[in-house]
Amino acid sequence: MRRFRAQVFGWLFLLLAIGLPAAGAASEKPACVLISREIAPYIAMVEGLEDALGNQLLQRYFLNREGQPYTLAGPGGVFDPRRFSVLVAVGPEALRFLHGLGTDVPLVYAMVLNPGNVVGSAAPDFFCGVTLNLSAATQIFSIRRHFPDLNRLGVLFDPVNNQDWFDQAADVGRASGIELIPLRVHQVRGRVVLPADFQRAEAILFIPDRSIISQTVIRHVIKEAALHGIPIVGYNQFFHDAGAALSIVVDYRGVGGQVARQVEHLLAGKRCEGELPPAFAVHINGPVWKALGIGAGGRP
Repeated sequence: MRRFRAQVFGWLFLLLAIGLPAAGAASEKPACVLISREIAPYIAMVEGLEDALGNQLLQRYFLNREGQPYTLAGPGGVFDPRRFSVLVAVGPEALRFLHGLGTDVPLVYAMVLNPGNVVGSAAPDFFCGVTLNLSAATQIFSIRRHFPDLNRLGVLFDPVNNQDWFDQAADVGRASGIELIPLRVHQVRGRVVLPADFQRAEAILFIPDRSIISQTVIRHVIKEAALHGIPIVGYNQFFHDAGAALSIVVDYRGVGGQVARQVEHLLAGKRCEGELPPAFAVHINGPVWKALGIGAGGRP
């Protein structure tokens, strides 16, 4: 009996010396990160993901012009999702490709606006990932915090793309004491036609809208608004650099950290957190505020 106990204790000592796998340890299989395009926001998000996951093996893939994955490191050949513990789709094209494989390997997405629209009717009931969608409430409350005396907020959008968003935002605005003025744009022969009555607004909010992505159009609106002393609220660094008074900017590295938590849940055999809004920061453009004479109440 003593000899048996001695053997047991000997094996326990050996296991402790070697090191038992800890809870939440990295998977032996690498995780796959498929990136739609090699652009700065996507790469910043992936770097945030890699930093947050620490010792978890990750293999980066990109989509080529034919929409097929390739990698600059590791084995090439046919892309086999079974080699990976988790699949991470970065951008809509990557999500569409990985979701279309129909694999049982867990899938997490990031940097996707309206992910349900990307995969259509095949969208699962429970989606794991971080969207680029900031809720109407988040944006309106952020604007109210920085423009406490604001009464009328113009929203520039194409009703074909964002009428539902505007209707939801209008309800939130009323609850916050802000009247939302619809500044509807439309297209004629591929050319964006801007509304002429934007001067009714005390500030103008841009929202992500595929009809209003031209940098020339955005700069034009910011310039025209500035001539009338109207501050612009944008949604990325370009707006800040172009002269927006306030920008509600997605924190791409922060999104990487959010995605890392989703991946960690899946690797631990747990259910992911579902669909999350992105981490963001509010950037105030000091020189623009000064030039527009915006006071403590947030009005020129």
